[in-house]
Amino acid sequence: MKKEEAKIEAKALVVLMAFLLGVFSVAAVAGQVAPPQPVLNLGAVVVGLEAGVAGHASPPTQPAPEVVSEQSEEEQQMDYKILQISPKHEWFELKPGGEKEFTVKVKNKDEEAVSTSPRIEVQPYGEYFLEEEWITVEPGSADINADGEQEYTVTVKIPEDAEIGHYSAQIVFTNDTMPTPYPAPFPMYVNSLSLSIQVWEPPKIVVQPQYIHDRVKAGQSHEYEIQFENKGDKAIAISPEIGGEERWHGPFENTIPEGWLTIDAPAKVEANSKATVKVTVNVPIDAKGRYESGINLNIDDPSIERWNQEVHIGLEVWKQPTTPFREGFAVKQGDKFSVVVTAGQHAYDRYGGGAEEKEEPSFDVTLTTPEGGKLTSEPSKTVKKGEVSLGMDYLPPWEASSEGMYHAMSTEYSETYEITNATGGAWTLDILPRNAERFEYTIEIGE
Repeated sequence: MKKEEAKIEAKALVVLMAFLLGVFSVAAVAGQVAPPQPVLNLGAVVVGLEAGVAGHASPPTQPAPEVVSEQSEEEQQMDYKILQISPKHEWFELKPGGEKEFTVKVKNKDEEAVSTSPRIEVQPYGEYFLEEEWITVEPGSADINADGEQEYTVTVKIPEDAEIGHYSAQIVFTNDTMPTPYPAPFPMYVNSLSLSIQVWEPPKIVVQPQYIHDRVKAGQSHEYEIQFENKGDKAIAISPEIGGEERWHGPFENTIPEGWLTIDAPAKVEANSKATVKVTVNVPIDAKGRYESGINLNIDDPSIERWNQEVHIGLEVWKQPTTPFREGFAVKQGDKFSVVVTAGQHAYDRYGGGAEEKEEPSFDVTLTTPEGGKLTSEPSKTVKKGEVSLGMDYLPPWEASSEGMYHAMSTEYSETYEITNATGGAWTLDILPRNAERFEYTIEIGE
């Protein structure tokens, strides 16, 4: 009895899902938006199923919307074989010429024997189409008794000349399909396994970096280098050009104008050798803020996916301020206070010796007394603090054993100014930063 209840519930849910899927399938094929559909309360459907199976009627809270179906009564009463397929989905990667074997367990949840004849169905969509002869299933047919189980061995063999890309197919065990209220573009099999295969090859060419991030001053020119290493035995053509920003979440608020960028690149990277692409950025004097763009490398290597053929460029353009930042504070007569100003400088992703030494941040600090006098004393203490990485995260792989083992991740600079026996009243602090991306200040009053 429990098996029969399970079948009733499963069949009802299959019909329900088939109806919904059919509506969307027709809309997609017709290229039109599906007409508004009545809202179905799945919870109510399940509760109704359970009550019906138990022999109880569940009073509806509201009249159920009438669903008009083009199915015949015979189609609506079609019997479905209930098979438990494990795994139901299988995904893996293979190289051209590669092979993989895996086992599928099929258990008959029906109350009578089920005949199975596994076959390959290739979905009529996608960029790459799998050939049926790539996959074999053993045994080719089997009868599974009620509550019985059958194991199948699936072997996938990818030809040597297969194109790099994603392939998908279904392994269908019975001819049972989901009925749809409208004609469907292709059958939807109930007892099937979905198979996805990524055919790939290791890239023959290595590119570093794929991100260029820098802080640049308006009105200056900056040069960056993109390093290539060809590990293959044939030359690989490249043709870098401005573009490729589709990969990054956009549109950008400020896209780097093409007129800012020039690219100097060879036409190819010779076998077992390295090459350098130079990117020069000329920043106008009136620029300010964050700008982003990309470079499409156009590498003639099918093993490299499209998104890995792009280098993202992010620039933070700044200007040296001419007026100081101002902050007021109050002290009591005879108090001691100190002012600490701190700025950090990050090391950005720049390679190949194109990065010039940046000037260290400094500050012009002025304290104005309650009487209006200005104090421009020298800092009583300066501190330089650095963070250094021994990892390879910022180095091209061929630089792992070079002198670039240590990478300065960031540097912090601070200056401290102290005043003892201060005049009570309102003081003013003026800070004019130099070569600083941002800064912090701390005013500490008292012992």
